[in-house]
Formats: sequence, structure tokens, C-alpha cells
Amino acid sequence: MILARAKQRAVVALAGALFMLVGCSAEAYVDYEPQWQATGTKPDVSLSAALMRQGDGLAIRYTLLNQGEAPVVAYVGVPGDAASHSYDVFVTAREDKIVEIAKRTFAIPPGTNADAVGTIEGIVIPGGEQFTEEFRVPWPLKGNRPYVSEVKLPDPVTTAVFCIGVLLQSEAPAPKPADRGRGAYPLNGPQHLFCSDPANVQ
Repeated sequence: MILARAKQRAVVALAGALFMLVGCSAEAYVDYEPQWQATGTKPDVSLSAALMRQGDGLAIRYTLLNQGEAPVVAYVGVPGDAASHSYDVFVTAREDKIVEIAKRTFAIPPGTNADAVGTIEGIVIPGGEQFTEEFRVPWPLKGNRPYVSEVKLPDPVTTAVFCIGVLLQSEAPAPKPADRGRGAYPLNGPQHLFCSDPANVQ
């Protein structure tokens, strides 16, 4: 009887240890990005994008086509080490372990005291016109998200998407002037998010 109880306690302890180990490993390598909330009218745009590993970088080329008549604002200038260069992007992980490489806005997390909301640069794309951009992101990828000091990614990163935030110009906040004819919009501003198909980036 004593031996049986000892075995039972050992099994329970082992199960608990395994549960804690699995839980810790799941939380140790990924920081899930909350789903975005659509704001306003969905713009009539289409996104085509290609992601490809090239040595110590990830090459991204995309075209955003405004298929509607109304002009739209596309977020293309993410704050970075060198202000708003094409290769400055936000890098986060989704719950399905897909890594999202994006030029977009973010809601301020609950309980976060953001002294400065920050800005993101946007361009206006008139109806029937398109915007194309090509750039490289250093590999391995590093997590980057506003209002959060540390962003964890899956290890290894195997699948990624490229996303861009877009909204109708008529529903966009009034921008501040920025370089190259762009506007500086609130980093927590409205958007609809358009994403590429997942790509294998191993």
C-alpha cells in the first residue's frame, strides 16, 4: 500500500513537472500579437507580395493597388534606427507561430501609459494607382513592436507574412508634415490590415 501510494505521488509529480515544462517552453519563445481591430470603411485595395530568404537577409517586394476611386493612405514609414527607411518594419508573432512583418499601427495595450503615442509615415495613393516597394530585413529576425520593451519570436522562424495598414484618406487623422511628401500619422491610428499569403522562409 505504501509503495503504491509512493508510485502514485511520483506519477502526479512527474505529470505536474511536464505540464510546467510544456507551459514554460510555450511561453519562453513566442509572444502572441493580439488580433487587430478593423476601423472604418474597408478600402478597395489589393496587395501582392513576395518574401524570400537571401543570405543574411529576408527580401520583401510588394505592390499595393488602389482599385477604388477614393484615395487611400498606406502606412509605409515605420520609425526605426534610421527614421522611416523602407527596411524599418514591425516584427511580431501570431498565435499560430507565423511571424508578421508589417508596416501598420498598433493599439496601445491596456494598462500601458504611453507618454508619447508616436507616429508612422503614410503615403496617399489616388484611385487606380499603385505603390511598389522592395527592401531587405536583416536575418535572423528580431521582434519589434511599439509600446512593448521585448518581443519574442518562434525559434526557429519558419513562416512569415508581410502586412500593411491602409485606410481611406477621408477617414484618416490629419497628418503632420513628413519628409518626401509623406504625412506623419498617429502610431495607434485607424487601419485595415492587408496581408500576403504565408511564405516559407527557412
